Amino acid sequence: MTIHGLHGKHHLRFHTVLVFMVLAVIFTTALTAARLSGGQTGNHEFEVRLASYEKVEGWERVPGPEPGKTPVWISREVALTNGDVALAFPDRTPEGKPCVGILFTEDGALKQTRLTRSHIGENVAVILDGRVTMVIKIAAEIAGGRAMIFGNFTEEETESIAEGLSGNQTGKHKLESGKIEFELRLASYENVEGWEIGLLPGPPKTPVWISPEAALTNTDIASAWPQPNADGFSVVFMLTEEGSLKLARLTKSHIGENVAIMVDGRVMSAPKIMAEITGGRAMINGKFTEEEAGLLAEGIMMK
Repeated sequence: MTIHGLHGKHHLRFHTVLVFMVLAVIFTTALTAARLSGGQTGNHEFEVRLASYEKVEGWERVPGPEPGKTPVWISREVALTNGDVALAFPDRTPEGKPCVGILFTEDGALKQTRLTRSHIGENVAVILDGRVTMVIKIAAEIAGGRAMIFGNFTEEETESIAEGLSGNQTGKHKLESGKIEFELRLASYENVEGWEIGLLPGPPKTPVWISPEAALTNTDIASAWPQPNADGFSVVFMLTEEGSLKLARLTKSHIGENVAIMVDGRVMSAPKIMAEITGGRAMINGKFTEEEAGLLAEGIMMK
């Protein structure tokens, strides 16, 4: 079992068979970024409301999207909010432009479906931080709980928006001294009910569903050490006898499925199991510095 990765300045990267998911696009018109600064961090408020360019009694009249800012009336009832977002992540459009991918919670996905089914031909406003950034017409019912916000964003703006909508799951992870949580879990590129949503490093960022049950943890690692390679350093580790049996059983029973390799709660890769793995020896191989490899080796051995 060989895990290839980069870390820190050299982002962790692993060999894996990726099945890229095509996001159902709700937001299909060009969006001018809502004046978000690349250095701006913290929460970003996200809302979707019904909207109209004609006056609707009881609805709020607000400036529309830039550059024209044509006034638009928005419903006082909010259809979707931050609470409906399970995960947001920087992504790219098919044309390669920066955008923000969104996965809704199960409840949020139901809201999305009901909203688009009931209001075909009507408009919705996408609101970020209190500004209407886009008004689009609902062309058809959308199911699946996925969406994409795209337009004139910079890379920094997509990072800021994604982090503000779903927490700092998209940023870079830096190794530090102390215990480093290591886990191996079953994973899927398709939604599995009851499983958690994680995010593979990119580009592009790729959502993956992870089993809540860990198949291997720090307690299954008997020893770990840095090892030089052509690009820097790797980390080799040996599993305990019990850990070796766990890995053999897991890989024998789930050939053709994916596993998530996790460090400090972040999914680093989700490779497909091609065959049963025996022997209990594994390697995290990448362009680590000697210091990074040492920290990782020491950290994953801590129980």
